[in-house]
Amino acid sequence: MNERSPFSLLPINLRVRVRRSGLLCLSAFMLMTAGGKLGAQDANEDFAQSEMWKRSHALMLENMGFYLDGAVAVDMDMGRVHWKTSETAVFRRLERIVQEVAGLQSLPAPWIKGGFSDEIKELIEQVSSLDHRDLRRWRMAENLSEEEEWYVLVQSGLDELKMQLAMELNYRVNAALFESLKGLLTENSGIQGDDPVLDWLTLDANTPLPSMALELSSASSGAISTEDRSVWPSNDAQDLTYWMERILYLLEGQERRIISLESSGVMPIATSVLLPISTDATLSQLRLPEAVNIPFSSASASMDLNAQLQLNEVMELLCRHPQIRVVCTGHADPSGARSLNHTLSKSRAQTVRNYILQSGLESHRVLLNYFGEERNSTHFASDRRVEIRFYVE
Repeated sequence: MNERSPFSLLPINLRVRVRRSGLLCLSAFMLMTAGGKLGAQDANEDFAQSEMWKRSHALMLENMGFYLDGAVAVDMDMGRVHWKTSETAVFRRLERIVQEVAGLQSLPAPWIKGGFSDEIKELIEQVSSLDHRDLRRWRMAENLSEEEEWYVLVQSGLDELKMQLAMELNYRVNAALFESLKGLLTENSGIQGDDPVLDWLTLDANTPLPSMALELSSASSGAISTEDRSVWPSNDAQDLTYWMERILYLLEGQERRIISLESSGVMPIATSVLLPISTDATLSQLRLPEAVNIPFSSASASMDLNAQLQLNEVMELLCRHPQIRVVCTGHADPSGARSLNHTLSKSRAQTVRNYILQSGLESHRVLLNYFGEERNSTHFASDRRVEIRFYVE
């Protein structure tokens, strides 16, 4: 049986090009803001909260992407795609990654309240239903080998799944913002939940929006009162009917998704699903350290020989005990710009994670996390590190 991970089907240079384009597609879904409290909160605190959510959101999507890329395989001989575990297990793993990152980032429960919809399950099933017939029907690019065509086909299905995951995470945040706003209005103004002042927060899709009185400048008033000279394309325009129907179909589908999300049940939230190493009787006898710190030079994400030797011991431990999972958390010292330190700490964590995965370990056993300069100490040298902590599956 010729079974391979879809990402391994591409040569290195093409992997980088396709991966970069995929991240660019997802980046539009990663730009969010978290709601700050009303004027009583300091502006710096609001900014920190917003940055915390944006970082957490990106981490959730990135770790889910790592997992999905390694969880699907292509059987070249049989001409089909399948998940390495059951579809139900894939769905549970995605939700678990959200809970784990939320616990590591110390996110308050309302920001991740809820669960993924049935549409995620359908997209997971859709990926596993791909076969050689889809490959024949959709010739995606010229001058690609059959293996590369398989990769593009599978990666397209995974990208659609990742974008839906991003959209549903965004929905969770919007719901949390809405509830936070109602709570803050009640707390700060002494308004009761059924007070008419809060009527504007009660949304009814069937009720038209109230009219608004607008004060327009003379230029705007003149532009509105002039004759409308815009021309609608003629009915005999080529494919006009098809594209109008297509637009309506997409809008209706999106509306159904939103309604389905709004009416879905709420899953109970857990602070973290990662268990400490001490909960395993066998592993507790190993007397593992609470954490292993991998040092880095100033403004650098490259490891020296000593760091590689430390990681070799971690890799050996992971290979011997399959129930162990590790979290690689990047840190940076306060020197330099805050945004650059966030990027640097992430790069350091990725360097350590990629080195560990060279041993052939499953990607979901090594979780990515980073904080930039937020958790620095008074000693700059000790802040330039990646902290590796051990947990039990």
